[in-house]
Amino acid sequence: MRHERLRDRILYCDTCGISFLWSAEEQRAAGAGPASPRPQRCAACRRLAPAPGRERGLVKWFHRRKSYGFLVRTGSPDLFVHGSALPSGVRLYPGDLVEFHVETGERGPLAAGVTVLLPAAEADQAD
Repeated sequence: MRHERLRDRILYCDTCGISFLWSAEEQRAAGAGPASPRPQRCAACRRLAPAPGRERGLVKWFHRRKSYGFLVRTGSPDLFVHGSALPSGVRLYPGDLVEFHVETGERGPLAAGVTVLLPAAEADQAD
């Protein structure tokens, strides 16, 4: 069996359309061979986009005593979030950037597996 040598490749991002380098080192680290699937997105889009099956949104409001609230999503209706979807000790505040997956509950869609990516207080300081 003849082994083809891995070489740097120029690819185009499916999300933003820019060209990016898929280096031989990256291919080797991923265990990629010449026939392996190529990355579909550039490094920036891979970092900025949520993981497959997850979404991102902002906390609209969250009532700590009642342990529920709503998240705002782009292009979709607001999403119910219950405190049980949060890791122990984590609190949500309006404006927090969160990542989650959507499940269907008894009353419709709800956020599950919620992770705070950027607290609103830190986002305000970055401006």
